[in-house]
Amino acid sequence: MFIRKAERHELDTIYAIGFDVWGDGLSYEKYVAGCRGSNKYQAGTWYVLIDNDQILSSLIVYQNIFGLKEGCAGIGSVATPNSLRGRGYAFDLINSVKKELFINHNVKAIFLHSDIPPKFYQRLGFTTIKGSDCMYISMDTYDFDGSLPAYF
Repeated sequence: MFIRKAERHELDTIYAIGFDVWGDGLSYEKYVAGCRGSNKYQAGTWYVLIDNDQILSSLIVYQNIFGLKEGCAGIGSVATPNSLRGRGYAFDLINSVKKELFINHNVKAIFLHSDIPPKFYQRLGFTTIKGSDCMYISMDTYDFDGSLPAYF
């Protein structure tokens, strides 16, 4: 298994992973078309956890947009194919991307929206921001001022 940036030809597969959760009653075709046309999805960098050319989990990372301050990143759209859920793939992907952002991208804080029980993200070191579904993790040098990103 390894982690890398997603390739353009993989985006429809990535979008499809979240259809059962985020489809909101749309047909599959309309859902994928909406994802393709989403400014939000085009604004970030997609990462995938891969094994034998199969996407095991995916997520998107945002920086310098959606109210994310300098030195901050946001993680969104964390998804694992339904048949592979519960095996720790999303955990591994988030943990690796988190390390990559802190070590190689000079990120001081990472935010995410938790639409699942926050305990999952707490195991990765994220803290819930009171009064919201937003969570964050930071380096010691980051002073959180209560400002929430606007990409959720």
